[in-house]
Amino acid sequence: MVYETLVEQIKTVPQECLADIQNYVQYILYRYNQSAEKEKHTDLSKYFGSLKFHQDALKIQKEMRNEWN
Repeated sequence: MVYETLVEQIKTVPQECLADIQNYVQYILYRYNQSAEKEKHTDLSKYFGSLKFHQDALKIQKEMRNEWN
């Protein structure tokens, strides 16, 4: 779709609907940016493995410090 066609269609929309159109356009841009970010930052864990902690990291640190005392 050409920008000019889209602009002409938006001009025919009632004033009350412009907020909805603006929100939808922002949502589309957000989704586009999210997908672009995912493509940039590939998950390297599939190549090197990954660690998954089942506990909170701060809790683990406190337990380790208590063991040293």
